[in-house]
Amino acid sequence: MKTAAFVLVALVLWHCQGGTQPNLVDITGHWEFVELFSDPAHQLTCADTGSYELVQTVNGFAGTYGQRGRCFGPGFNADNSDSGAVTEGRVTGRTIRFKAPNCEYDGRVPDGSDNEVSGRVVCSVSDATNTFNFAGTWSAIR
Repeated sequence: MKTAAFVLVALVLWHCQGGTQPNLVDITGHWEFVELFSDPAHQLTCADTGSYELVQTVNGFAGTYGQRGRCFGPGFNADNSDSGAVTEGRVTGRTIRFKAPNCEYDGRVPDGSDNEVSGRVVCSVSDATNTFNFAGTWSAIR
């Protein structure tokens, strides 16, 4: 009977860990990415390729990115090349979240491979007359 009670207590303690999950992956390194996102209201689509240089710390991760790509739509074709900082990076279990200028990313590193990640991206960009709200997908390999 003591063994059953011990097992029950151990299971309860294991299950009630305050809703947090330990970092199960280290995403430090060089990653090559592709992304595709669109703003249906303005009939715009952007397709980019590039790379991330990421460094993971105890409290999250940060880094830089560089990309080349195009945004296009009816009567519109523009260069979407850019570079900048990756900020507010977080790893929870096998899920990552981070920001780059105007965009927020989330993704999942699949079980069995720490060298790939894929997920969703949302971006919001404004000019003097419009706000463009993009949503799409991205993936990266190390």
